[in-house]
Amino acid sequence: MILFPTGIVLTANENSSLLHVVPDAETWLFSTITEKARLRQDALIQEWRPKLYADDSVTELPANSDDLAALILARSDYKTRAQQDAEADPVIATSTIQKDTYDAVSRRVEVTLFSSGITIADLLANCILAYIQNLDEWIYGAVLGQVNRGKKKMISKYHPIIMADASVTTMPATEDGLITMILARADYQRLGS
Repeated sequence: MILFPTGIVLTANENSSLLHVVPDAETWLFSTITEKARLRQDALIQEWRPKLYADDSVTELPANSDDLAALILARSDYKTRAQQDAEADPVIATSTIQKDTYDAVSRRVEVTLFSSGITIADLLANCILAYIQNLDEWIYGAVLGQVNRGKKKMISKYHPIIMADASVTTMPATEDGLITMILARADYQRLGS
């Protein structure tokens, strides 16, 4: 499965904020998705094991996690989170909060993560979709959350330094402006560098 086939566009400040807390944005995001899939696969197997044991039509189970997860996902009584929410009473609408937040920012093509998309195995994607409605929405949330974390850490560290710097007489009144100012400082360093 290819997610975001044209990539995820970030502003320069968003990318810098992300890189303030992670050494490589693409590696971090791919590892985050992979770990989420592993955890959701484990949860899926844990949730379904008693159901499989109680099903008289099941006479044997695969001895490895991938095959067992694939068996669960192929069952006629299995439903994704989106399917469960669509059948709930009342219906649980698909959230678009993260995508809406992402779309609210005007982005020129400044930095593109995964310019040719994020390729993950269908099994991994399907294990995640057992527990979340929309994978793109979750990824937007992960990226924007980490960007926000980087902004907060950067501002928390450098705002007092700027305030104590006698050579600075004014500073921008916007978060974006402040981040640009911080990044331009000769003493700026990413976390862990």
